[in-house]
Amino acid sequence: MLKKNFKQRINEIHEKFKDENVLIADDASNFFGQESLGTWKVRGNGVLLLTEKELYFGMWKPKKELLIPVKSIIEIRNPKSHMHRSAFRPLLKIIFKNESGESDSVAWYVRHLDKWNEILNELISTNI
Repeated sequence: MLKKNFKQRINEIHEKFKDENVLIADDASNFFGQESLGTWKVRGNGVLLLTEKELYFGMWKPKKELLIPVKSIIEIRNPKSHMHRSAFRPLLKIIFKNESGESDSVAWYVRHLDKWNEILNELISTNI
């Protein structure tokens, strides 16, 4: 059961996207970090959601946000680890061009991984 403040954070994030067409969301995704920031940077749980234009992650605590434009996504993979951390299950790994124009990657453990892959691959193919 989620604590009250986590539920508030989830609601806050969904409110932010109330006027967007959210294609898929996971309110309890587990973030495995961003490669360019190094292995000691913040990991944690939060809301991962996808619209037609962006992949958004809002961490529950601390309040951190990550936004990846769909047009900057290069590839999707499903390894069982990311940055020397493993969930012993396939992850949603996104390889993308960051704001500096360099290749970067992030990964999450999400429920319904096959559905995430399907929707993201379809979006990427239409944004080429």
